[in-house]
Amino acid sequence: MANLKFSLVDYQKGLAHKLYVPPNVFCPYYDVDPVLYNAHGSTDQRRNKLHLSIDELRKRTGTEYFNKIYPLQARTLDYSARSFPAYRFILPEVMTEDWLAIMDWGKFQRDHVLHQPLCGYVVLKLLDEKPGKSLQTAEGQTLLDGCVKRILQWKDTSYIKDFLISCGMDKNDPILHSDSPIAEKVWRSFFREAAYVAAIFHDLGYPWQYAERMQGNLDGMNTPAIRHNRSADQIVEQYGHRLLFHAINGYQSPDKACPSTWKNKITKLVDEALSKTHGLPGALGFLHLNDCVRRYPNTQSAMHLLCIEWVAMAIMMHDMGKIYWGKSKTGTPENPFLRLSFDRDPLSAIVTLADVIQEFERPAVRFGSKKCNGKEFVTLNYDKACSATQLISKGSNIELHYMMESNEMRALKKKSLPDEIYNNFDPQYGYVDMSSIGFSNVKLFAS
Repeated sequence: MANLKFSLVDYQKGLAHKLYVPPNVFCPYYDVDPVLYNAHGSTDQRRNKLHLSIDELRKRTGTEYFNKIYPLQARTLDYSARSFPAYRFILPEVMTEDWLAIMDWGKFQRDHVLHQPLCGYVVLKLLDEKPGKSLQTAEGQTLLDGCVKRILQWKDTSYIKDFLISCGMDKNDPILHSDSPIAEKVWRSFFREAAYVAAIFHDLGYPWQYAERMQGNLDGMNTPAIRHNRSADQIVEQYGHRLLFHAINGYQSPDKACPSTWKNKITKLVDEALSKTHGLPGALGFLHLNDCVRRYPNTQSAMHLLCIEWVAMAIMMHDMGKIYWGKSKTGTPENPFLRLSFDRDPLSAIVTLADVIQEFERPAVRFGSKKCNGKEFVTLNYDKACSATQLISKGSNIELHYMMESNEMRALKKKSLPDEIYNNFDPQYGYVDMSSIGFSNVKLFAS
């Protein structure tokens, strides 16, 4: 049995004791070409734009909420200098999208600037290995050991080995063999780092998704001169050889008996995922931005290249549940080959689970008004809706308790939970299959 509590207070206490420190054994993952990097704007231009975005966010959110955002995002920006250098190019737009998201009236408000770094903390805590305090798999292993075990079995994860060998790794390299004493140590360190990188950047696709939705709304009235020219066919052509397309193909390479209609099927899924998810736009953006500044051709470690490619896959897959289900609401999903399991893709499964857990400190913006000198002004309050998430495991059961701050927020969250439980965790059809690590029943509660 495990009982884990996730909260901003716990994270801050952990940092004071040097816990939850970003792992950086492998980064940087490639050599940055300074000419390509500087082509995206001078350092002063990027710094000024970022400072302006931070100042504008401060004006709109007030001191209390901003003081939560700034330290976490500053740490993320420092970490990105080595792990994802091009993040600086899009952070101002991410911050703008963040503020627009938490102001939204059409859904339970979401933030991403605070949410992403806290997802990184959740991942590190899930993969923690404190005796008696960590989440255990069915085999009695820590979650990190369970994930590494599934990688090194090379049964459902053979695509990882194939990728490494295709990038120049010797097939006799010790880290590819489970009986090697070094393999487990290397993969434990690698997996923890890749999961952290994927978690803190997993929602960067929202601005691109917005652009894709806008294009869809304007398709009928756009003139050819201003029409967005990227198509799903072009994406399949440009990125079809990258690792993330292995997941889109159901985690296997199309065989020689592959139906003639399969390429059209994949292209259709890509087209839908561009506007209906933020995962695929985020993954493509992550790869594109890395490609824009990466020195090539250049000798690089296959493991370092894998980190970028697998992180992109996890960014995509954490939000592919909508494409997995398609138009089905219950029963058999339209695209069952996309189901996410720890056996096939432990990295994406961990990031997706962390995304579900990280509900705490997300603001619930309240609108009001006040009068001053005879004029009426709009007021905003950025109170959090949830203060903590409690994870309790009992045998094959996992319970996630969201500690809501008010009865109103509790009632609102409670309405959404039945669909979320079914869509994500139904034992037979849920998007995330946790049965292979011993959890066949996952329940969510608004407490």
